[in-house]
Amino acid sequence: MKLGIVGAGYVGLTTAICLASMKHEIRIFDVNNEKIEKIRGKKLPFFEIGLQEKLENVISSSNLIPVKNLNELVVNTEGCFICVGTPTKDNSIDLTQIINAIESLTDSIKENNKKKYQIIIRSTVIPSTTKNTILPILSEKLSVLNFGLSVVPEFLREGNALNDFMNPDKIVIGSFHEKTTLFIKKIFQDFKDKCEFVETNLESAELIKYTNNAFFSMLISFSNEIANISEKIPGVDSYEILKALVTDKRITSIVHNEKIVPGLKSYLIPGCGFGGSCFPKDIQAILDYANRNKIKTPLLEAILEINAERPNKMVLLSESILGTLKNKKVSILGLTFKPDTDDLRSSPALDAIKILLEKGAEVTAFDPILKSKPNLVKLPKGCNVCLRIEDALRDSDMVMIFTKWSEFKLLDSKFLKQFMKNPLIIDGRGFLDKEKFDVGTYFKIGYLE
Repeated sequence: MKLGIVGAGYVGLTTAICLASMKHEIRIFDVNNEKIEKIRGKKLPFFEIGLQEKLENVISSSNLIPVKNLNELVVNTEGCFICVGTPTKDNSIDLTQIINAIESLTDSIKENNKKKYQIIIRSTVIPSTTKNTILPILSEKLSVLNFGLSVVPEFLREGNALNDFMNPDKIVIGSFHEKTTLFIKKIFQDFKDKCEFVETNLESAELIKYTNNAFFSMLISFSNEIANISEKIPGVDSYEILKALVTDKRITSIVHNEKIVPGLKSYLIPGCGFGGSCFPKDIQAILDYANRNKIKTPLLEAILEINAERPNKMVLLSESILGTLKNKKVSILGLTFKPDTDDLRSSPALDAIKILLEKGAEVTAFDPILKSKPNLVKLPKGCNVCLRIEDALRDSDMVMIFTKWSEFKLLDSKFLKQFMKNPLIIDGRGFLDKEKFDVGTYFKIGYLE
């Protein structure tokens, strides 16, 4: 099929590359010409495991064609995915990008007299946005044309996006017309009999996306609340508590005498909080939607409240260990909100750095992704970004881990002693082997001896 993608960000480009690898002919457009040039040159604008090689293949085979002109996309396609950003602004969803994209797209459809065209909303939007905001624009501008409108949300995890796309657990199709549903099913026909196709209305498709993100965010905040309780009980390790929870047969199934541990296990782990481009802003958006509709959502509110305190919990722990942070050198390992990505949006590490600097600490930081992208991030004055872990640790009084990068698993007391003034470590993800560290030097939130 000949399809278009509007928006060459994380969701749009991942969708484009994967659909092109399925032998669809894909044209991708973005208002940022520099980004399109980069894609045309076979360079991924962001880091995501496995996508660079796929990008090179689909550009070389001309299955993916970056275009700088929206008309070129519309003329050569049967339908188009809208994959632009929907950030929050003043604690509400900001629809500016999606409205601009829809208006530009409809102008092009009308100008090029496309008799039939499918508009597929892949951007995350609150319930009723497609019906109440997008549909009126289409109806007014394309009143004499035959267009289809659907909501097909994505469920891509950064760091695992390629696998998530090519091995989906569900394809959600929200539409109000059977022809539109059949069009979408044709796009994803490679997944027929491999996953569930959820056929529903526009509003349900929109809410399914938010429900997914809210549920997994809730598991993280639940884990951190259990950690808060555990810290007040000597000798109780919240990681052990939650590990025991996962063994419950209502969570871990046994099939043919083999334990099937669910993927949600990775969300039932205490730590320094969640970040990224989706969880924080999507929960805030659905909260705002609920508030405007006078719906009480204390559980959703608690998710954000618990998460917001996590970076400060890390800082308070370091302060209790050192006595004071003033004039102390603190090393931050891990700046991205999760490993195997270069995304720093809503990263707990950045919040912690601000607090540390306010308390008078000298801060150095290291993240493995910066070895190839040293200009990726500019941190506040007073925080020195290092390209080697040794330089970040040198003469440090405390090291704090915020990201579960595999490189950090090699850390032990012997290594820390080579560079640090005081080889003290706070494991904000609870994934290091405590036995590798001298007694009294390893700490983690959710377990205080």
